[in-house]
Amino acid sequence: MSQPTVTLHPMWHNYPNIQIQLEAVLDRITQNIQTSDDAVQRALVETFQSGGKLLRPAFTILIASFNEVKDHEALIQLAATVEMLHAASLIHDDIIDDSPTRRHVPSFQARFGKDVAVYAGDILFALTFRALADYTDDIQMIRKMTRYLETILNGELTQRVNHYNLAMTIDNYKEQIAGKTAALFELSAQLGLSASRPTADFANKALSFANNVGMAFQILDDILDYTSDDTKLGKPALHDIREGVYTAPLILTMQNHQGISELLAKRETITDDELRTIKTLVVADGGVEKAQSLALQYTEQAMSDLDNLPDHESKDILIGISQLLLARED
Repeated sequence: MSQPTVTLHPMWHNYPNIQIQLEAVLDRITQNIQTSDDAVQRALVETFQSGGKLLRPAFTILIASFNEVKDHEALIQLAATVEMLHAASLIHDDIIDDSPTRRHVPSFQARFGKDVAVYAGDILFALTFRALADYTDDIQMIRKMTRYLETILNGELTQRVNHYNLAMTIDNYKEQIAGKTAALFELSAQLGLSASRPTADFANKALSFANNVGMAFQILDDILDYTSDDTKLGKPALHDIREGVYTAPLILTMQNHQGISELLAKRETITDDELRTIKTLVVADGGVEKAQSLALQYTEQAMSDLDNLPDHESKDILIGISQLLLARED
């Protein structure tokens, strides 16, 4: 049976060579997904065939392309690996949050049920480890990859520990997103480095760039809760607050605003009107501007890291998509 055409995000239309490689990544993921459960198989294949931004596998391919790629087939497999890991983390996030939507479409668990979602996420984690073992023959690199996976999962656990933490600081938040988001961007770059022959100096700059992009990306994503409505977000605005997940704009405001702390103390019983009140207070108190300033610091460092990389077509593409990502409004 022929596979339906995959439609990638329009951001890749200007980069046909990368678009072709990302389509190959999705094909490889579909080939990797082999399970005896037909429902789980169909759900995963359907999800990946829907396309998406594929930022992380793109980073893997672009970082690798600065230098001689040892094995292009292995590169595509490693790029597929990071996208499978990313998808697994999103599936589990939506289960934990009981989220009905993600980016304008029903979430995985809303579409296919929680049982299928749990198994699907577990299978993707297993496929991630298998692919790393099969396509990375350097034992030191395998150890490094395993540490990244541990960091990413610990980032999720850190968020859980910080649930409903009224004493949460911006340093707690940075630690949380460094593990939950930035480490996955950094892993994407590390996989690209492992597939090529970089110098130590290039590797350090590339990893710094990926980390700073990841930090800025997550802060800007969290700011959208306070600057966009549900229609633009594709998810209920400020839903995270009811779940006890506090982000930069709120954290930078709540320590100096007793009224916000009193509302947050209601935890999951907080009403929609009270959430709107918190949003108004955070915006009025400058929480959004403070968070934007923090994001700008990481953005400027990321662009500085890019400037320090050698001139290359991949550098031009990374500059273009980074500017697009770090200026987005949805």
